[in-house]
Amino acid sequence: MKVLFAPIGDPKNYEQVNYIIDSKTLQTNASFKAIEQALDVDDVIVYAGLSLCKPPKDYNTCFENISTDVKQKLNLDKEKVIVAPNIFGSKFIQADRKNTLYYNFIYYNTLKILEEEKPDEVYIDITHGINYMPLLATDAIKLATYTYVVEKGEDKLRLTIFDSEPVIRGNPGPYNIDKVFEGKVYMRQAVLFIVTPFLSSENKSNVKKAVGKTCDTDLIYSLANALFSGIFPYIVLSRDEVKKCLDGIEGEIKVLDHKDFIVKIQLDNDVLTYKTVLPIEISYVHSLLTAINGIVRGINTINYGGSEWVSLEDIESLAKKFSSSETISAVVRNEVDKLKSVKVGESPQLLAEVLDGEKPRKKCSADERNLFAHGGFEKNVTYLLGKDGKTYVSYVDCKGEVKNHLK
Repeated sequence: MKVLFAPIGDPKNYEQVNYIIDSKTLQTNASFKAIEQALDVDDVIVYAGLSLCKPPKDYNTCFENISTDVKQKLNLDKEKVIVAPNIFGSKFIQADRKNTLYYNFIYYNTLKILEEEKPDEVYIDITHGINYMPLLATDAIKLATYTYVVEKGEDKLRLTIFDSEPVIRGNPGPYNIDKVFEGKVYMRQAVLFIVTPFLSSENKSNVKKAVGKTCDTDLIYSLANALFSGIFPYIVLSRDEVKKCLDGIEGEIKVLDHKDFIVKIQLDNDVLTYKTVLPIEISYVHSLLTAINGIVRGINTINYGGSEWVSLEDIESLAKKFSSSETISAVVRNEVDKLKSVKVGESPQLLAEVLDGEKPRKKCSADERNLFAHGGFEKNVTYLLGKDGKTYVSYVDCKGEVKNHLK
C-alpha cells in the first residue's frame, strides 16, 4: 500500500509540463500526479489551504468549494483533497499571530489516515505550495509517520520525499522529479524523533501551557525520559495514566479532524481569524502518548497486593524492540538476565534485600545514577515477585519516587 501526501498552493497557474520520474516521462500540471502514475500510488492526499476560499466563509462551505475547484483545475478524480487551516497575508490569521494550526492539522489527519490505510510506503511531494507549506507539512507528516511506526510496533515502512526541478513559465520541460530523501523508517529513529522535544526542560513551560490541566506535565517528561533511557517497567506500570492523558489530549486536538472540523472561526470584513489556538507542542504530546500507548497495549500484567506487576520476559521484549539505542537495549537485557537468575518467592521482595541480604537505608528512594545505569531496576525501588514460574517486577508504593527522578 502506497500513500502520497502533497501540500499545494494555488493551482490556478499550474501549467501542463513534462515531468521525468523513474525513467518515465509524463505530461501533467502537478508533479504529484506524475509520481502517482509512475509509481502506481494507491492513495493520494492533497492538502490545500483554506486561504484558497475567497471570500472567506465557514470551514465546511470552503471545504466543498476548494475541493471542487482544485479537482477541476488539476483534473483530479480519485485523489482526496483535504483543506487545512493555513495563514495567508492579512486575510487568514491565527488569533495569536502564529501558524501552528496548519502543522497540528496535518500531523493529526495524516496519523489518522495512516492508522486507517496501514501503508507500506509513504511519499511526500514538496514541489508545490508557498514557503512554509511544504516545510511544515513535511515535518508534520514525518512526525505522524514515526508515531504510526512506534504505535504499530513495526518498522517495515519506507518514507520517500520528492521534489521537482523549478518549473519555468512557458517552458514545457522536461523537469526531473528527484528523491530528496529515501529510506526505511527504523524503530530507533522513530523513537528518538518522538522523545526529542522532551529531552530538555527548556521548553517545559510551553508544554505545560499546551496541555493545561488535561495532563500532568511531569508525567509527560517522565515518560519521555523513561522511553529514551529504556526504563520500560515505569512505562508499562504507568499505562493507565498514559491512557487517561491521551484521551484528554485527543479531546483537545480532534477539533482539527477534517471530517468534523470545529475550530472556532471569526469572520470580519473578509478577514478570517482562527480563534481556537493550539500550540505545536500539543502534537508532540499526542505523538508521545500515542506511541507509548501502542508500546504497552499488548503487555499483560498481573495484579498482586493492589499493584500491577510486569514480567521480566515482557521487559526484555520491549528492550529488544523499542530501545532508543543498542547500548540501552544491551544494558536492559543484561539486567533482565541477572534478575532471572535470582530466586524469589511468591511474596514481594525489595531488590536491595535480595541482593544485599539486608534492608536498605533509603527504601523507596531511587539513586538517580543507579536508576539509569540499571535500566530502571534500581534496587531501592524495585520489587520482585515469583509467580507461575516467572519473575515479575513493580515499583510498589514507589511510583512517585521513580517519577521524580525521571522528570
